[in-house]
Amino acid sequence: MLVLQWCFFLLSLAVVFYCGWKKPSALISFLAGAVALDVSITWFPPLGGIGSQINSLARLFTVGIIVVLLWSLGREPEKRRELKKLLQHPLTIALLIYIAVGAFSLVYTISKADTIIGVIRLLTMFLLYLGVYLLAEKNTGLLPLQVVHWLGVALIPLTIYEGATKHFLWRGYLAEGMIARVNATFVDPNIFARYLVLGIVANLLLQYMCQESRKRFLYFGTLIGLLGALDITLSRSGVVTLVVVLVLLCLLIPRKGIVQPIGVLGVVGVVIVVLRPTVWDRLLTIRNGLGALDAQRAYLIKVSLAMFHDHPIFGVGLGGFQKSFLTNYPSYKTVIPYVQGVTLSHTTILTITAELGIVGLTALALVWLAIFRDLWKLRRSRQVETNVSSTGAGFNGTNHNQVNYLLGVGYFLWIAAVFISSQSEARFFEDPMIWISMGMMVHLLVGKVGSENRREFNDTAN
Repeated sequence: MLVLQWCFFLLSLAVVFYCGWKKPSALISFLAGAVALDVSITWFPPLGGIGSQINSLARLFTVGIIVVLLWSLGREPEKRRELKKLLQHPLTIALLIYIAVGAFSLVYTISKADTIIGVIRLLTMFLLYLGVYLLAEKNTGLLPLQVVHWLGVALIPLTIYEGATKHFLWRGYLAEGMIARVNATFVDPNIFARYLVLGIVANLLLQYMCQESRKRFLYFGTLIGLLGALDITLSRSGVVTLVVVLVLLCLLIPRKGIVQPIGVLGVVGVVIVVLRPTVWDRLLTIRNGLGALDAQRAYLIKVSLAMFHDHPIFGVGLGGFQKSFLTNYPSYKTVIPYVQGVTLSHTTILTITAELGIVGLTALALVWLAIFRDLWKLRRSRQVETNVSSTGAGFNGTNHNQVNYLLGVGYFLWIAAVFISSQSEARFFEDPMIWISMGMMVHLLVGKVGSENRREFNDTAN
């Protein structure tokens, strides 16, 4: 087994080196796929020390992008000029403000070690954001969407197998009990559901721009498969996230080619709920509660608000939630039979509220304002849609401003999906997908985007 692990690690390392040398932009799409393979942590050999920072495919490709970024900045003056332009962009400035707020909390944090780790993690993801922008090429905008979609489709058979047999690829304890929460290759069923929602968003955009009826039919079939896989995860947050994201998609692209498949998807969803009462019972627990799980969430909310009440301006420090909880607020932890009880916040908003206070929430709002600004500017930059039929059902990809807007909508919805689902499973700024999405949005807006995007739609969507 150890020999196989080393072989897989060396092969993965070779792919990173080859892409970094020959086709750096491909690393972005590889990372978008690697995010789905949390299980790869079991495929790598024990690396120890610094090597533990590349002990999964997602981490390895993240480091690969950063290394190639630094190498290209050292060798190419054009990249340095583009970096200067990027550093002046509002979204980049907003992200730096958020990181600065976290770094400033080192002055007063209750846990300096956790704060340092949190700042390092944010800086690493920020370098990833820079790398995505600077390494992306004219014809790479659609590829990450395709990778996420088809990888999600590839996981459907494994999802069905695990759901039917309760034999899990890893983390088998999730299959114990009356309800088996399928996680496929992910660390958690809710994170798996999050990725499936990203795949559904990508699918709908691929359908909208596809011109061939047979391939549109194929996309619709895979859309039903992705919805079925989401159903098997029994993820409440996944369903809520999907509903909100689909509403946003209809508002941002109010076209027949988008609304029709979403309507059919809704009908299929209702049929699934009728035929599988477990899904409906699971959804009802959002309102009725789910025993120990919701009891834990209840005291996490109370302790978050207590931290905010005591430290309203600056919070307890980035990454300091758990230590502050155990040190200053242990009485809030409810004793629950047969459950150890979590001490880490699972809600992004509450985590930021407790750890960084009003200043942190303000910095988060600035990030979102910058994201909305970029989407609005992409929308404003569209030319008159002369290539869309009067019913709005068709799209032929000849309007590159419209192409950029559609891609921008996809990446915006990815960020929104991660943010919504992170209110029940955290991992917002820690998720590489939002940094990929932000980097691609800025690239579409201010990067070197031109007529090759038209060819991208015609060659790859079809």
